[in-house]
Amino acid sequence: MKLLVVKPHRASFDYSVSFKKGDRVRVGREDPEMPGWYWCENIDGLWSWVPEEYMEMRGDVATITNEYDTGELTVEKGEVLEHVAEVHLWTLCRSRDGRQGWVPTANLEKTR
Repeated sequence: MKLLVVKPHRASFDYSVSFKKGDRVRVGREDPEMPGWYWCENIDGLWSWVPEEYMEMRGDVATITNEYDTGELTVEKGEVLEHVAEVHLWTLCRSRDGRQGWVPTANLEKTR
């Protein structure tokens, strides 16, 4: 499915964190503005938001159940992106030049 960027988005972080299936993470707080997203620390001590669907939580420790990269796309209004997945108000997209990352779903609109 093609998506049109209707509002620009700047990546929140200048880094991304990759998680592999089976990785164990320390689970911090849930995002009060976006329930279902948890602030998690990987084995290298890097913190990032992880959706609950990608973890099996047991208290303050979780096992990653799906490969996941936290990278966001910086996009401009008018760009056309390819839909990859959607989780809790964020959409994983692929740009025409092959970059892949997350964009807030509210910034996107379905197009032909």
